[in-house]
Amino acid sequence: MSVTGSSVTVEDFMKQAAAHAEDGDYVGAIESYTRAIECDPTFARAYGNRGMVRSNLGDRRGAVEDWQKAAELFLAQRSMANYEMALSYLRKMQA
Repeated sequence: MSVTGSSVTVEDFMKQAAAHAEDGDYVGAIESYTRAIECDPTFARAYGNRGMVRSNLGDRRGAVEDWQKAAELFLAQRSMANYEMALSYLRKMQA
């Protein structure tokens, strides 16, 4: 799946990333999540999802960094359920 053109949205990159992850293309998923973050650096879900993929690849440090950023953004956005979920992932990685 390719996303090109000037009207590409954050959600387009998120869908592309999910398709890559579903196909087992974790590197492609990380690239698409990174593009989503470049489009909107406050899009917490992209950080959280990228953290999950990094964790699946064994990139513990990258996963922790992404989940920390996701937690920070979710808290600032008052999305408490997502904030708690990000903290839960952080606790598991740091245990």
